Amino acid sequence: MSATTGPATTGTTQYVPAQRRVTFGGLLRSEWIKFWSVRSVVITMAAAFAAVVGFGVLLPFAVGTQLQGPGAREGLDATSVSLQGAAPASLVVAALGVIVIAGEFSTGMIRTSFVSAPRRLGVVVAKAVVLAVTVAVVLGVAVFLAFFLGQAVLDRNDAGVSIGDPGVLRAVLGNIAMLVGVAVAGLGLGALMRNSAGAICTILGALFVLPLLLRALPESWGGPTIREYYFANTTNNAITVLQNPEYLGIGAGLVVFVVWVLVLLGAGALSAKTRDV
Repeated sequence: MSATTGPATTGTTQYVPAQRRVTFGGLLRSEWIKFWSVRSVVITMAAAFAAVVGFGVLLPFAVGTQLQGPGAREGLDATSVSLQGAAPASLVVAALGVIVIAGEFSTGMIRTSFVSAPRRLGVVVAKAVVLAVTVAVVLGVAVFLAFFLGQAVLDRNDAGVSIGDPGVLRAVLGNIAMLVGVAVAGLGLGALMRNSAGAICTILGALFVLPLLLRALPESWGGPTIREYYFANTTNNAITVLQNPEYLGIGAGLVVFVVWVLVLLGAGALSAKTRDV
């Protein structure tokens, strides 16, 4: 009589790793954690916040001392006075956008991100969404705070305006949109150049140096048109109450600005997808 034996059992269960699909929501959570885990990012956001609010209070104090004589308020854009801090803050968030992605290329951390998301585009888009939302919320609060504090200072000389006055809310929101767009453009340039120092110098020069050089272009070379459609000039009328006829109107300017931002982000995303890490 023979006995049949089955497969031996050891009493232990073999571990089978679960297969998890990387989702865009997972990429967003990952990028959110990485964004706020870097100390330099937190410090940079705090510096941008301080620049917006600090200039929003100090400049109205300075302007208020010059509003004593008759006719001193003529041509005064009180909204712009309290929102001048958005200009230096745009430098900070542009550098922040570069650091968010170029820093990972320099340290090699980006390889881990691309291994988990081999198509790569999801990583770049997730970084852009986290950056845009963070800048919109944090600096949005700073812009509104700067406006109300600045107008409170100007009100001492009866020069302040209300958020409900014509064009005021639009100018406030325009400054927030400008800060978000500049940050995302910095991220796109950082992904394209993959070098923090080089990309930061490039975006800062594009924002503040090149617009000054373009003023020297003669009309015969198309100087006025180039100045109108240049990236850093497209939002000039969207961020102020008083309009400057030398630049694009509010709607056209914002459209061209968005196109510039999408082109830079798209170029950076294409570079991240096609070039070796």
